[in-house]
Amino acid sequence: MTRTHVAALALLALMGTAVAAQTTARVAVAPGSKLWIEGTSNLHEWSCKADTLDAAIDVDAAAVAQLASSAPQALKHVQVKVPVRALKCGHGAMDNNLYKALNADKTPNVSYILATFDAAPGATKDSFTLHTSGTLEISGKQNPITLDVVADRLPDGSIKATGTVPIRMTDYGIKPPTALFGRLKTGDEVKVHFELTLSAKAIAMASAQR
Repeated sequence: MTRTHVAALALLALMGTAVAAQTTARVAVAPGSKLWIEGTSNLHEWSCKADTLDAAIDVDAAAVAQLASSAPQALKHVQVKVPVRALKCGHGAMDNNLYKALNADKTPNVSYILATFDAAPGATKDSFTLHTSGTLEISGKQNPITLDVVADRLPDGSIKATGTVPIRMTDYGIKPPTALFGRLKTGDEVKVHFELTLSAKAIAMASAQR
């Protein structure tokens, strides 16, 4: 094989890589997006809210425009990471007990990766529901989960996606935390709520990446 042939093959490989890179676009999540956890205890209900989260939503660049008009078939990959220490419960002792229970020093993030999704029947121009499945990792242990994500198109062109995931802490090897010298004992089952917003500007920017 001549040097010319080698150079040509290398050029084709680079061009193929560039085309592949352009087929996927990333849609940034708006700063107002949020995630929070709600649970119960023998004394009262409790809630912890994440003051920051990292969400990566990758879509098919050629079909990203459909996000503004129909149930998307363009979705490729979703990953949400929440630093454990970003969870705040409004009480320092509860915060510390939660970080200890979630093994924050060794596993600093709670993460979710979406694997598959299907659009549910009944979609309208303003709202649609996705049946999704994926993997949730907490305290270093992964479990498959399924959940419905409801997406609403807002008047300004933004999309707000909401959902709730009920989980049991013991399924992830977590001992439900206690507080007040053991007088407060949390229940095993908690609900993880999320609200992710994709701004119209972010969708337009992703579409421009084609």
